[in-house]
Amino acid sequence: MQLDTVRRVGRTDLHLPVLGLGTCPLGGVYEAIDETTARATFEAAWKSGLRFYDTAPWYGLGQAEHRTGRALFEQDRGGYRLTTKVGRVLKAPRERASFRPPNWAGALPFEAHHLFTYDAIMRSYEDSLQRLGINRVDALYIHDLDSGYFRSEAELTARLDDLEKGGYRALEELKRSGDIGAIGAGINERGMIDRFLQRFDLDVFLVASRYTLLEHDIYFDEVARAARRGASLVVGGAFNSGILATGVVEGAKYEYGPASAGIVARVEKLARVARAHGVALPAAALQFPLAASEVAAVVFGAVKPAEVEANVAHFTAAIPAGFWSDLRGEGLVHPDVPLPAGA
Repeated sequence: MQLDTVRRVGRTDLHLPVLGLGTCPLGGVYEAIDETTARATFEAAWKSGLRFYDTAPWYGLGQAEHRTGRALFEQDRGGYRLTTKVGRVLKAPRERASFRPPNWAGALPFEAHHLFTYDAIMRSYEDSLQRLGINRVDALYIHDLDSGYFRSEAELTARLDDLEKGGYRALEELKRSGDIGAIGAGINERGMIDRFLQRFDLDVFLVASRYTLLEHDIYFDEVARAARRGASLVVGGAFNSGILATGVVEGAKYEYGPASAGIVARVEKLARVARAHGVALPAAALQFPLAASEVAAVVFGAVKPAEVEANVAHFTAAIPAGFWSDLRGEGLVHPDVPLPAGA
């Protein structure tokens, strides 16, 4: 597939390039990234032809949005697509001198407050524009409203209620006025697409690590239901946090932690078929999701120029149909999941 291919988001007028750069790693999710390296990574992305960028206030507590904006603000705004997220408001901590940002390496010194009211969504949106230094984004995702962050059912339901009573109205107003082209939700957990669809008519779901070459059962229930409601997917975490990019190596990560024996065994089988066909496993991981017409785009993370260049090459690499059919034949992909053309 070519980088200049675009796909429509749901029933909206927004079209996204099929491959984009996700900026979570540039916010310091694994390690602190210095400014020079971050800027060089963005420059490599632009030079490689990437014209879709996804970011969020949560990534480095504002760091990723600042870096994304500085990288893009001199480019023609009509020449790329930019998405960010709402649901977290950043505030200065009370004990500023002693504060150390949690969760991120090299993060900015702010506290993140998870809020979904009308005022919080509007503030989050306006703050993002100012951090970016760019006065328009193409879509907003409701970020991390799931059981991974709200562990009790009562707390999760209360936040969904906040969104329904006010926050979603803010997003509808922004879309209706033309400020944004689509409303979405970022999903980490199975079951959350259905919960959102019970309350809201969303245009797109950013699905992290749940629809990949390694795990894709979600296609037959939640993805299908989203499509019937007119919503597309953007797939993030196509490498399942690392193991489909690195293969089975010491310290290989799955879902931000050590891979289990079962995951290691499955990846070894995928890698064996890939070697037999001369296919790079990361290439297969990046190309697999877009075989589904419901998927509008795939975004990947990178922390250095070489990673960007390698992933662009993987995405555009030719993969023989026999590779995909062998995966199906060995039971490594579901018999009915869509596979790239020619499989």
